[in-house]
Amino acid sequence: MLHTLKNFLKLIRWFHELVAIVPFVMLYFVINYCAQASSSSCNLSAGNFSILCICVQLLISAGCVLNDIADRHIDKINKPQTHIVGNKISLAAAKKIFAAITILIIILSVYISVYLFKQWTFISISVYALSVLYSLYLKKSPLFGNITIAVLASSIPLVILFFANNCITQLNNPKITTLIYLYSAFSFLIIVPRELSLDISDIEGDQAGGCKTLPIVIGIKKAKQVVVALILLIIILSLFIMYKYNYLIITFLVVNVLLLVYLYKFNQSNTRLGYIKIGRFLWFIMIIGLIGSALSTI
Repeated sequence: MLHTLKNFLKLIRWFHELVAIVPFVMLYFVINYCAQASSSSCNLSAGNFSILCICVQLLISAGCVLNDIADRHIDKINKPQTHIVGNKISLAAAKKIFAAITILIIILSVYISVYLFKQWTFISISVYALSVLYSLYLKKSPLFGNITIAVLASSIPLVILFFANNCITQLNNPKITTLIYLYSAFSFLIIVPRELSLDISDIEGDQAGGCKTLPIVIGIKKAKQVVVALILLIIILSLFIMYKYNYLIITFLVVNVLLLVYLYKFNQSNTRLGYIKIGRFLWFIMIIGLIGSALSTI
């Protein structure tokens, strides 16, 4: 039973889901904190927020399961010992899990759209459709797949604009609005180079699978240069953020130091395992930036 649960958690990529939901949860607590501090009458239902979080997690899970189903042949090359579908979990079982998750998404989405905010209908359908397009088509193309994943992840914090609309309007706190859009932009800028570095690590299997990812099209050396350029872009943009929002200076000074460490380690990497490890370090940097920004805001 424990072994089955472990394989299921690997299939839905629990760590990626945890990273994706962190900014969403942080925003909820920041808005609640500001509401209590200002004695505002607005109230964010913890129960309804939990339902929304579960639905968001299910949308991510559906994308992960479908991606593993679509990539099962490629993963046999990239991850011969650790691939999930066809190894730890059968293809038939994976398809049943995907179907069950989809049904749960529909049920929760109806509740959210009817009782919380109607915009969720468009949001959930768009996210689900983009996840399917990514898994079946976009991930095999240069950059389009990387950008799609970044868009999906960076759109999560923006959902709070609809869920907590009344509170945000009542509080009229520009720091909260800044934090929401900062979360979205920072997640996008981090995830694009992270996904690109993952393409570098998976180049052998992707080539065998007929993919045309950026490292395959322009080569590993040039792809690494693109990753470096994107990280440097984040550092440059952070200087503007620190200039405009003084309360975020410490957070982004720490982030920039960590990004420079990442660049050094990334340039030293030349194995699949090395790229995977340094990719996890980039997740760590993103979480530090998100938590630091929230703490600086309150």
